[in-house]
Amino acid sequence: MKVARFRYETPDGPEIRIAVASDSAPDSWIDVRHFARLQLERRGATASAARRLATLLVPESLSQAFEYGDIFLDILREASQDTSGDTLLAPGGQLAAPLDPTLYRDFVSFEQHFVNMARVTGQPVAPVLYDLPVHYIGNHHTVVGPDAEVPWPPYAHAGMDYELELGLVIGKAGRDLHPEHALDHVFGLTILNDFTARDIQAREMESRLGPPKAKSFCTAIGPVIVTLDELPTLDLRMVARVNGAIWSEGQSGTMLWSIPELVAWASTSELLPAGALLGTGTVGFGSGAELGRELHPGDTVELEVEGIGILRNRIGHPTGRGWLPASKLRRDSENVT
Repeated sequence: MKVARFRYETPDGPEIRIAVASDSAPDSWIDVRHFARLQLERRGATASAARRLATLLVPESLSQAFEYGDIFLDILREASQDTSGDTLLAPGGQLAAPLDPTLYRDFVSFEQHFVNMARVTGQPVAPVLYDLPVHYIGNHHTVVGPDAEVPWPPYAHAGMDYELELGLVIGKAGRDLHPEHALDHVFGLTILNDFTARDIQAREMESRLGPPKAKSFCTAIGPVIVTLDELPTLDLRMVARVNGAIWSEGQSGTMLWSIPELVAWASTSELLPAGALLGTGTVGFGSGAELGRELHPGDTVELEVEGIGILRNRIGHPTGRGWLPASKLRRDSENVT
């Protein structure tokens, strides 16, 4: 299945609809809530009761819908097979982020990328990258979807970068999973762009506490989520374009740490909730830093992954908004009396 969320502007404000691609007409989208409502009416529910229950079972939030387990998944599957023509998504919607994540973790799973970045920074490759699926905890509240503008944070003076990744969408909660069962908890894959402010990242990493502000300002995902059974392989071609020119190419099958291993490690000793988003990390040569290039305001970045589609975002212009801290380091001259 291919699942997306569409945003509509209404007099009462924006409304999000979960949609699934039609099995019989892959370019057509089924409004899953509308499908559920009609099914309830056909089973004897009144129109008002069917509307209330369909809104409950198919909310705007995909993460919340996952909490219903097989009840929601069955509705999705049945909707994808509907050929009545009565449940097609209304025109006028715009693709939104396909998931509203309950949490976000991003891994370093491609050896070529971390070897390249060690070369760029002049540092040796950290042995821990071979020992553990290392990851950082990102901000799930700043996830955006296709065609959203990427804000330029005030602390980023240069070195804005994209990162070409896969996003793993967790459809079923789990804890202390093992790799042999971890894929049972993955609903599907999407494209993930881990936008990074390289100048502040270099400074933050000196603290050995990770890259908070370098990455927390924006992560893009989309355009859709594709279930694993619909993908031809897990070795997918990945391409990044900037202003139409190819900058990066790679294969997802070159991961050092596999998708099941990432999911298992994320769940070790803690709950991995439904709706969680896990980034695979950047494919080798999948960022501008590895190529000696950087993004500029107004640039358009397109990430394309085989079987999933194209995620397109435009880099915004600096606004100057936001507080910037001043150093509290006491200089020797300040101690002179």
